[in-house]
Amino acid sequence: MRSWTATDTFGRSVATLLPLVHLFKALPASCAREEACFGRVALHRNTTTPLHGWTSNTMAKSATSSKRAILLAALMVLALTPMALLASAADSDGDGVEDANDDCPYAYGTSTVDRDGCPDTDGDGTSDFNDGWSISNPNFSSSFTLSSSNDYYDVDFSPDGTHVVTASEDGFVRVWNASTHTNLRSVQALSGGEATSVDWSPDGQYIAAGKDDDTMEIYYSSNLTTVHGSISVDVGGGDYVNDVRFNPDSDLVAVSIGRSGNGGTNGQVFLIKVSDGSNLHSLNPNGEDRFYAAAFSPTGEYVALAGNGDMYISNVTSQTTVASITNPPAAVNDIAWSPDGNYIAMCGGWEGSSASFDMYQYTGSSWNRVWEITSSTSCASVEFSPDSSQVAAGFYWYGTDGATAYVYETDTKTQIDSFSGPRPGSCASGTNNNCGTIYGISWSPDSNHIVTAHGRNDEGVYFWFADIDEDNDGYNSTDQGDGIVDAFPSDGTQWDDTDGDGFGDNPEPANEPDACVNVAGSSTMDRYGCPDTDGDGYSDADATWGIPDGADVWPADPEQWADADMDGYGDNYLYDLDSNQIHVNQRGDAFPMDPMQWNDTDGDGWGDNYDNAAWTANRPSHWPGELFEGAMMPDAFPLDRTQWLDTDGDGIGDNPNSGAADGCPDVPGDSFWDRLGCPDSDGDGWSDPTDDWGPNGQCSGADAFKDDPTQWCDSDGDGYGDNETGNEPDACPNQAGTSDGDVFGCADRDGDGWSNAGEPFPDDGTQWEDRDGDNRGDNPDGNNADLYPDDSTQWADSDGDGYGDNPSGTNGDRFPSDPLQWEDSDGDGFGDNFIDEDNDGISESGDVCPLDAGSSKTPVSRGCPDTDGDGYTDPVDAFPTNPFQWNDTDGDGFGDNTAVSGGDSCVNEYGRSNQSGRYGCPDADLDGWADTNDTFPDDNLQWVDSDGDGRGDNYLFELVSVEDEANPGMFLMLREEQGDAFPNDQTQWSDRDGDGRGDSPTGNLPDAFPLRFSQQLDFDGDGYGDNITLGAYQPDGCRKVFGTSIDDTFGCPDADDDGTSDDADPCPYDPSIEVGVRGQVECTITAPQDDSNGDAALGGGDLGAQVDTLTLVLVGVVGLMLAAVALAMIARNAGRKAALGARQNEKLSNAAFDEEEGRRLEWINYYVAQGQLDEARALGWTGQGGAEVVPQWKQYEQEQVDAQRSSMPSMLDLDQL
Repeated sequence: MRSWTATDTFGRSVATLLPLVHLFKALPASCAREEACFGRVALHRNTTTPLHGWTSNTMAKSATSSKRAILLAALMVLALTPMALLASAADSDGDGVEDANDDCPYAYGTSTVDRDGCPDTDGDGTSDFNDGWSISNPNFSSSFTLSSSNDYYDVDFSPDGTHVVTASEDGFVRVWNASTHTNLRSVQALSGGEATSVDWSPDGQYIAAGKDDDTMEIYYSSNLTTVHGSISVDVGGGDYVNDVRFNPDSDLVAVSIGRSGNGGTNGQVFLIKVSDGSNLHSLNPNGEDRFYAAAFSPTGEYVALAGNGDMYISNVTSQTTVASITNPPAAVNDIAWSPDGNYIAMCGGWEGSSASFDMYQYTGSSWNRVWEITSSTSCASVEFSPDSSQVAAGFYWYGTDGATAYVYETDTKTQIDSFSGPRPGSCASGTNNNCGTIYGISWSPDSNHIVTAHGRNDEGVYFWFADIDEDNDGYNSTDQGDGIVDAFPSDGTQWDDTDGDGFGDNPEPANEPDACVNVAGSSTMDRYGCPDTDGDGYSDADATWGIPDGADVWPADPEQWADADMDGYGDNYLYDLDSNQIHVNQRGDAFPMDPMQWNDTDGDGWGDNYDNAAWTANRPSHWPGELFEGAMMPDAFPLDRTQWLDTDGDGIGDNPNSGAADGCPDVPGDSFWDRLGCPDSDGDGWSDPTDDWGPNGQCSGADAFKDDPTQWCDSDGDGYGDNETGNEPDACPNQAGTSDGDVFGCADRDGDGWSNAGEPFPDDGTQWEDRDGDNRGDNPDGNNADLYPDDSTQWADSDGDGYGDNPSGTNGDRFPSDPLQWEDSDGDGFGDNFIDEDNDGISESGDVCPLDAGSSKTPVSRGCPDTDGDGYTDPVDAFPTNPFQWNDTDGDGFGDNTAVSGGDSCVNEYGRSNQSGRYGCPDADLDGWADTNDTFPDDNLQWVDSDGDGRGDNYLFELVSVEDEANPGMFLMLREEQGDAFPNDQTQWSDRDGDGRGDSPTGNLPDAFPLRFSQQLDFDGDGYGDNITLGAYQPDGCRKVFGTSIDDTFGCPDADDDGTSDDADPCPYDPSIEVGVRGQVECTITAPQDDSNGDAALGGGDLGAQVDTLTLVLVGVVGLMLAAVALAMIARNAGRKAALGARQNEKLSNAAFDEEEGRRLEWINYYVAQGQLDEARALGWTGQGGAEVVPQWKQYEQEQVDAQRSSMPSMLDLDQL
């Protein structure tokens, strides 16, 4: 692009970077001189960007007659027309910023600082989104409530914010004054029905209303008279008008129609023309059955349609669907399009267990959900703030979110405010099902006011305002442009904080007044806001505030600040508690008014220090405290919080309320069981009886055996002590008894000396013991004596073979009536003993298989098993549990019977194969496939080769890290393969990068990049892949054209091989220059180099007298135009990224020029002020006086102009045509 700067006669810039072709287009055919075309606008070349000799004088000189000028201008206009159309088609919103570069392609805008082409209301260059007027912490509060007995379904502010219009259940449309809240005018849109929705036109002239009788109406906003009368929007039975919405030009109304219930016809969106009330056309993408709302784009070119589980964006003119989102909430109850065009908010209906509020953002090519809020109830209404930076949503009645409006930051999802109606009656609980619903919400143009329409037990209209001074002290909580912000927004008594320490400058009676206004501090106890080195709340002493005033005695100790008794221990007593509730890590003074005490380790209020020197010898060394004469309230037990006095000195405390009190506080003693500190004659811990303390049956009294240290209690009074380890212990301590044989003191009914409970025969005086517990007495002379007294499992032997009759007992007899048999190991009823009375080698009764249960009664196999019943006994059956197999000739585990499945296919040959229907055959590699069927008999990982390429179908691989030879120091994750990656393709077998394409270049679907997962194809064969998605390796910027560029993009043409593509190279044929803006750097080589032209591009020469001058001129002009068209198409398709980079370079170049131009003007002013006029003229000053000296830069420019003119052929005299 050639760079020009146009300035008016006052030196003010009116255009920058004007393309040369645009300059030519601007010349009317009637211009004989360029001065006549531009009037007082003078064109001069940008000194920082040479234009190869083009100046205003150049054009003037070349126009020798009006005919020549007319023909030349006509050719230029004809050639540039396609380019102009191409440029205009790329700017959807018409703001002069092409869509590829427009940060807000759906909204007209003039911003240039933070974003290009976005709305900028105040015209300062920063977009409204980042320079808005919505308050960051609005604190919306109720200013007024219009209560009603009818539900209000919708509400909308007038464009100037002075009025609001409402639609209600009673069919009325009402206009209210937004400040006084008075009803200015009303109209009953539908008698006996509902007004379902309203919208105020952006131009302020009209109000649209939806009605529940399948009609809508357009009113004049000034008097609410109808424009066209009732307009039918009926699409069939069971439909309902859910929403009406004006387009930005106020000439169309989108009417959203859905089913009134679960039945009815398909929904549609009518586009009603305001001019005549007719339907421009209807929209119904994808045959939706209901539409809940619609929202126009800021330019009005598109409309977003909220459907049942879908959202569509349609072109208003062509009716085509340009975008669809099929994963929004189940029902999109409301939809809003942000004023900057970049966001669409969708209000979601109930989805079974919750609902959601979703935000979608346009990201340059598509709409993507950027955040979602999950709610306890359906979202009913939504509205963006006028600057697009915030969004407000109103919710239905259920759960904690019921009847609440939430305000979020549009881009971050951050909730900045919430407000709700009073939720009257039974709605006091946040989860009650009868709570109100916010059916409609509208944001005023000033962003400081919101109005909401309510229904369902909270009927009415609520007016809200941004309460920016919640404490009403006259100082705003946020900066409102005056730079003043309340430092204490919730405290009406404070607003300034000079030192920034969080304490206000106002003195008492203001809250927490700062005593050190100009010095930051954190003190809060003795005074506020003064230095507090140790952070304990007490300020450090200073010249005006000392310790007597309350200053900190220990300014470096955060735990202490005062010492009332002056004992060196601070009054703030602190400690930690161990597991025994003992004070550890004690700090400060437990007795702040007693200078002789400071610690209280057990926390009983008695000090650890003592004044009796006699205590020193008896106190354990680990006890706390020191000997101080005159110490008050010394603790005799400093580690026992329940005791502190010991009158008799026996070590037991006097406090009766303790669990360890002295039972005889005036008599020393060492008893410790029944009572503490009393006399104990036998030393067993139980005190001797006294008149007031004797033994008792509960063993809680005095010692019942005061001279026997092993006994002390006799609960049943039978003369035997309860201590079971003492002398003659009572085995029945709670029952008197006379037994003394087995135990003492228990009942003995039969009088044999053995207690009833201690003998098995309490009523048989001849038996008392039964050692083995089989209920037969051990006394051989007694009744029912036991033959086996020490074996509880046996007691008799009927056949006298030495084995007890109990077959399940020790050495039990399974055959108690047969003296020759007693064991049956396998339990089959045949004895284990081999009895052969006739010596014929065959037992008459013995079990031939004693360890294997069987039912055979044949003498030779008596008692042997045949588990599978195949006629072969288990000992000889090779497969005892398989009725179909019994032999295994080759011993390989497969039976010889081949008539059944699994039989040995190789009966006489050992083998372990088990695949493909062949069992028991040789399998050398043990992969289960018989060698005869195994394509790879020696490879246990392969057995089949479906495509016959010599590689097995069992494909295995392991990922390994391999250094990238093309990028040393980087590594690739490649497959180390076994088997065939393409088992059904004979031409391919390897896929090292795992992208699904074979590595063989001659095979089917070969991988052009076998080591790059992200690349497979290379259409132009230049070594750069066709996959250009994000993250792909070296994506080809010109997939259909061979190229070698690597710097700005890969694989695009690079004529001079300097690494920069020709499109981005300011000098595409000069390898020495690759950085800069084309047209602003001078190229040494300006044409492709080959053997035929040599260095022809380095300078001008005579084109030859034989060439017709007019033909050359026309060819040159047309070629220049075609080249300009081609360059424009390349630039347009280069994409947003390249365009942004080019524009950045352009801005940097302009900035450099402006800076240099500013320095030049400063030097001119300096030289003129000093009288050095020649120096001023050398810098371009045109004032009078002094020598006329042409500056060097001007000489160079003139030389360039002369050279260009001499190289151009003279114009043909058009008069001679």
